[in-house]
Amino acid sequence: MRYGIMFAVKSPTLGRKVTVMDFKKARTITFTVNEINENEMEEDLKEFMKENIEKLNNGYWDYSGKHTKGHKSLNE
Repeated sequence: MRYGIMFAVKSPTLGRKVTVMDFKKARTITFTVNEINENEMEEDLKEFMKENIEKLNNGYWDYSGKHTKGHKSLNE
């Protein structure tokens, strides 16, 4: 697998922003969901995102900003 979604955040002005890890090129890519259909995005990344768009739209990878130093463990 070349890509993996790291996290997403909701932006009140830009919509949902997504950060993806590109394992092949050892880089992260950040973009908005609206950019998925634009020509500048690599075709294989577009396909990866289209396969995962439902989970993304349902908030599966959303980062709320609540996970900071000193947070409680899920097991507590």
